[in-house]
Amino acid sequence: MFRGFYTLTSDMLTQQRRLNIVSNNMANVATPGFKKDVLTTTTFEEALAYRTGSVDKSRPASLGGNVAMMRVPDEKITDYEQGLFDTTGRPFDVALKGPGFFEVETPAGGSVYTRNGSFTLDEEGYLYLQHIGRVLGDDGQPILLRTDKVEFRDDGSIIYDDGTILGKLNIVDFDDYYQLEKTGEGMFTNAGGANIIEAPGYNVMWKMLERSNVNTADEIVAMITSQRGLQSASQILRMYDMIMNKAANDVGRL
Repeated sequence: MFRGFYTLTSDMLTQQRRLNIVSNNMANVATPGFKKDVLTTTTFEEALAYRTGSVDKSRPASLGGNVAMMRVPDEKITDYEQGLFDTTGRPFDVALKGPGFFEVETPAGGSVYTRNGSFTLDEEGYLYLQHIGRVLGDDGQPILLRTDKVEFRDDGSIIYDDGTILGKLNIVDFDDYYQLEKTGEGMFTNAGGANIIEAPGYNVMWKMLERSNVNTADEIVAMITSQRGLQSASQILRMYDMIMNKAANDVGRL
């Protein structure tokens, strides 16, 4: 009976965490360049159900019997699959075709990396990603434009209408995406210290934006499935509670 309680409770916690992830994916379905998250689950192995002792843990002994395989959240994985492209016609919108990230400097001085190329100019004329910071060039400095009469070339170069090169986007890639940490709204930090590698050239698409890779239909199905799983586990827990209450109050009188 108690094993059933643990199994159902762990399933409810798993479904609740999955719902949180699905909700965040749905909230960012319109965020350019956003990458969805997926929750993977695992089960406690039978090897974990051992009596180890309170002091000497060198000789664990099996508890014996069948062990319930409780399902628990294992890892939240980001899906880096490329989204579709929308033509916007706006002069500061750019998208990346293939691997790579734009580098943006935050007000605190650190760098974040993103696929969101919905840029604009700040009050001083620097290329800017709203609510995040200034976009960095390949020289490691913010890109100063002061005008919208520019063209973005496929190698990331920014050209004034008289042919003057005003700067070049710093497009980077990483050898291990698992070292990246999502910080919200499609932003990533290199928290794990992944090696920065050169992204393939000639992949900048001007006056276009990459959509989020969230599939609304898939997320709705996942949300309904998790909600039903959560409701089912909750109902069975109530049944367990009724049975135990009856055993304690009615059977005890016999």
